[in-house]
Amino acid sequence: MRQFISISIVVVFSIVFCSAELCPAGADVSTVEKISYTVASWYGPDFHGRQTASGQTFDMNGFTCAHKRLPFGSWLKITNLLNNRTTFCVVNDRGPFKAVRGLDLSYAAAKVLDMITLGQCMVKIEFLGMDYEYVKAVKDIFATDH
Repeated sequence: MRQFISISIVVVFSIVFCSAELCPAGADVSTVEKISYTVASWYGPDFHGRQTASGQTFDMNGFTCAHKRLPFGSWLKITNLLNNRTTFCVVNDRGPFKAVRGLDLSYAAAKVLDMITLGQCMVKIEFLGMDYEYVKAVKDIFATDH
């Protein structure tokens, strides 16, 4: 099983980094891939209560995630390819900062996907659209900070 996961990680790494273009937070969503595959990990207690890249406070019990290039406010359907469990998250942070991984999930989202013990897994990401109320809230956070 570990060999399968290791091989899968190498394959995804090759696909992601041979074809991905970095996209700024306010990017045109018409250029966003509707379906992609990557390795996901999770983050929780060490970051709980800290500020995310979007300016929001990270809540490990919320259904949020960090992505390297999707705009803040992107709604995603995430499916664990090992067990077919699914959850929904909104992008509110940047990361992960490990080269092989493409998505960091909150503890709550990772728990639904049953990936806490493994720490990482292969996932399917489906871009569902933008939450423009969220985008407005993020802009308001930055407007009040300056």
